[in-house]
Amino acid sequence: MGPGAGFGIVTSFLVILNAVFASMLSALLWPITLIVRFIKRRRRQYKQIAKRVIVLGLDGFSPQIAEQMMDSGKLPHLSSLRNNGTFCKLQTTCPGISPVAWSSFQTGVNPGKHDIFDFLAPDRKRYLATLSSVKTGTTSSRLGFGYFGFNFSKPFVRLLRKSKPFWILLRKYGIKSIILRVPITYPPESLDGQLLSGMCVPDLRGTQGSYTVFSKSDSGESYAGGIWRELSEVNEHLWTGMLPGPMKNDGECAVIPLELKFAGKRIILRIGDRKIYLSEGILSEWVELTFKSGRKKIKAISRFCLTMENGCPSVYSTALHIDPFSPSMPISHPVYYSKYLAGLFGPFATLGLAEDTWALNNNAVSENIFLDQAWSIFDERERMYFDALSRTSRGLVVCVFDTSDRIQHMFWGQGTSQDTPVYNMYLRMDELIGRTLSELGKDDMLVVMSDHGFTSFHTCIDFNRWLLSNGYLFLKDGVETVDTSFKGVDWSRTRAWSMGLAGIMLNIKGREGKGIVEPGREAEDLLAEIADKLLLLETDEGELVINAVYPASDVYQGPYVNGAPDLVIGTKAGFRAGWGCVTGGVGSEVIYPNTRRWNGDHCHDHKLVPGTLASNIKLESENASILDIAPTILRALGIRPPSYMEGKALLEMKTDNEAT
Repeated sequence: MGPGAGFGIVTSFLVILNAVFASMLSALLWPITLIVRFIKRRRRQYKQIAKRVIVLGLDGFSPQIAEQMMDSGKLPHLSSLRNNGTFCKLQTTCPGISPVAWSSFQTGVNPGKHDIFDFLAPDRKRYLATLSSVKTGTTSSRLGFGYFGFNFSKPFVRLLRKSKPFWILLRKYGIKSIILRVPITYPPESLDGQLLSGMCVPDLRGTQGSYTVFSKSDSGESYAGGIWRELSEVNEHLWTGMLPGPMKNDGECAVIPLELKFAGKRIILRIGDRKIYLSEGILSEWVELTFKSGRKKIKAISRFCLTMENGCPSVYSTALHIDPFSPSMPISHPVYYSKYLAGLFGPFATLGLAEDTWALNNNAVSENIFLDQAWSIFDERERMYFDALSRTSRGLVVCVFDTSDRIQHMFWGQGTSQDTPVYNMYLRMDELIGRTLSELGKDDMLVVMSDHGFTSFHTCIDFNRWLLSNGYLFLKDGVETVDTSFKGVDWSRTRAWSMGLAGIMLNIKGREGKGIVEPGREAEDLLAEIADKLLLLETDEGELVINAVYPASDVYQGPYVNGAPDLVIGTKAGFRAGWGCVTGGVGSEVIYPNTRRWNGDHCHDHKLVPGTLASNIKLESENASILDIAPTILRALGIRPPSYMEGKALLEMKTDNEAT
């Protein structure tokens, strides 16, 4: 799913100018900044427990698997935290989906107060799926006066998550932060420190990640999440193609010519003004690309991989990542922070969902290529993380690693026994914990956490087909199935619809575009009826598939509850919403096998997939929740958590004021 209507272009000149100006201003104001920071630190309400807090986020890191491996003598560094500090399960949000959980982590509130309930949000007037966290588009502006003025379109990118991340509150107390790749931080918000955005950063095509495959003919494979382009044979040694890029003002895609040449034992790829050497089955390094849109030059980076099929070449190109050294969209705060990282370490992945799971799903890449990509992204993140630690003697460092989540999604079916990709990933994450521990000082607090755990995903449930079969959803005459976006649904008779990974919405009169259900008693009775029937849903073998059904009013509180699904469905382990119904499809079967490589998941009943919490400090671990992390960190830094936060500090609280 794309984030909306394209993106706004920021020229490289403005990025450089802003960086130079900000650097000069910072140098001039440095003495004053030190004085102001010292005064702000005196505002803290309590004696700080830690001068530096480090949050190491391991997306999807399962406490059950970690416990099994620790009990068998593996994961020594995590074991040391369990023995000397804290290790426990961490309650996740309802549902246990990354954008929902990480939003609650950073704000300390439930989804009813931050307005993120899923990856997708329903456009209730048009019955369409939209990205829940970001809105992009254009707005009309006018420059000049009277006859001398002119109208023009101004692009915008707006973060839809409500409430404030706890690190923004640290500005008041003179505490600096470095925030690396935390999900739902795009576009970046201003803070006292640096931030590199994570999940939901788009690619230059305005999607959440679309790869390209070049081959002589379309293989017939699915291209969900990717596109196919022809690789034309000029002669037996030379092949050519065109790489599509961002949309231009005239509505056409900008393109870059591609040329693949076989010169003896060397394989040369020329793309634009770049030349690289390819080896079959091996990902190239990042290649810097320049697309032209009128007078503007738009920078991108991509990686390429060659495979041979029946003597014909096929070239895979990753999504077009925003070039961190010359960003065309805001991906960091300050804007020059991504340039600093690129200058220090070279080009790096900037796409929110950088590991190309769709390419592996569609057999566009092999398992080895995917793992190489995933671990190279991990290496990039690791270098940034330890650079942040080396530059931060006091304050806050938060870094989220996604590799743990992506590998479990794609390789869960191979099991967690020795030498499987999942098993090796847990070993590698433990090494990361160990290296972090070696960096700790006596006044440092380390929090290792995950947003949710993991389990299997072997069976799909088409909730829209179930609603159709039970008389709650109707299709127009002659329509048997719907691919996406509810095209063919008869809204004049439909009372309920499903969209997203865990939600059912009623077709409420006055709320939906063509609503027919009266709000109040009629809606309440209908919700209870649907919930009761869902709990009886079973496979042909008689296995029940729904663990719990949660009315929104029972699990959410706050001003944004009306944006939530009316019912949140908690499936049993192994069962999940089917691929089609997530975006408004209606298939032919209610329950059917999941045949994709994506065979591990966490979009089940949230009580089945708790996250992990570990620390070098003893914390109150009973019923610890992801909502507790923000208050705990604030309290550790000597700050009273604001009253709107719902979580509790997991540290021992003092009744007297210990401000220093």
